[in-house]
Amino acid sequence: MVLCGLAFDVPRRPDLTSAEWRTNVLEPIAIGSLAWLAPGLGGIPGWLHRASRYLLAFALVVFGIAHFQVLTFIAGMVPGWISWHRFWTVFFGVAFISAGVSFATGFLQRWAALGVGLMFALWTVTIHLPSLLTAQDPDKWSDVFIVIALWGGFWGLVRDLRDRKI
Repeated sequence: MVLCGLAFDVPRRPDLTSAEWRTNVLEPIAIGSLAWLAPGLGGIPGWLHRASRYLLAFALVVFGIAHFQVLTFIAGMVPGWISWHRFWTVFFGVAFISAGVSFATGFLQRWAALGVGLMFALWTVTIHLPSLLTAQDPDKWSDVFIVIALWGGFWGLVRDLRDRKI
């Protein structure tokens, strides 16, 4: 997924600020990076571990920035029974950026993985599953699978990460 994203999707989608770029390029790269990081340090070559960490960090920062770029759209996805839509959108944008910095620097990675995994878990239950159950749009299935893959990928890292620089 990472190689395909880098070799084929990045050249075809040069606009780094578009939602299509984030969705079609960065989500598969993030999932692929999580898969490479899953064996833990020593399970893959050091250069691949670092590259995966940096790609994941980049993706998280871009996801966070996107929460500010399309604030109204993302706030509109928050269910009506949850208050303060804009607050939560900004909060999760800052959380994404913070987690990206954590992965880039190697500082508090375990907490970052736990927090981002929790974010995706909450979104699965509050946004994506209800949307899947109420809509007749088959594209909602891929949204659910992507969010679950990210949720599980980040939580899979928690057991191996020790808050130290690598």
